[in-house]
Amino acid sequence: MSMDNAVSEFIGEVKQILAEHGASAHGLELIAEQMRDFVRNPAVTGDADAPAGNVHVGRQSRPLYTDETGLTLVRARFGPETMTPIHDHGSWGIVGVYRGRDRYQIWRRLDDGATPGKARVELVEELILQPGDVVIMPSPPQDLHAQQGYGGEAAYEFVLFGKNAMVRPRTYFDPVHGTTREVLPDQR
Repeated sequence: MSMDNAVSEFIGEVKQILAEHGASAHGLELIAEQMRDFVRNPAVTGDADAPAGNVHVGRQSRPLYTDETGLTLVRARFGPETMTPIHDHGSWGIVGVYRGRDRYQIWRRLDDGATPGKARVELVEELILQPGDVVIMPSPPQDLHAQQGYGGEAAYEFVLFGKNAMVRPRTYFDPVHGTTREVLPDQR
């Protein structure tokens, strides 16, 4: 099976789940199961040297798939040098690691977002994701996270978004100063 065929098959399964269950908690769990199979598929993991832009800090790769509904699949790389800022994507997402380990932090927004430029967030959980591990980013406003390659190596993963995160602004959060700022995809 080729990479293109594997992507088509995965997206077909995802669309079927979304048609039947939507982006409900159960629907996202079912999609996460499909992502677990996808990141273990040699057709998609065998091309270890394929370009993998870091979708969080501006070096974006071309999506492997996107459609008119916004459903978008990207490949991402997170280096071990520094943690990404705490941020959102304005969409639910499913993250699946296929190489390396990912230090993945889940954050929660505590305020109602009513004051522009201000936000209170707290760390909920930190995970070390191994190859084959999958995590669900819930729908906004609780899709907050930060990531970093772990153990001195980069993490490589696939991320499926319900909305095209490559064109949507994201919000960065600074928990120390209690501030937030919106950033366009080509900016930092």
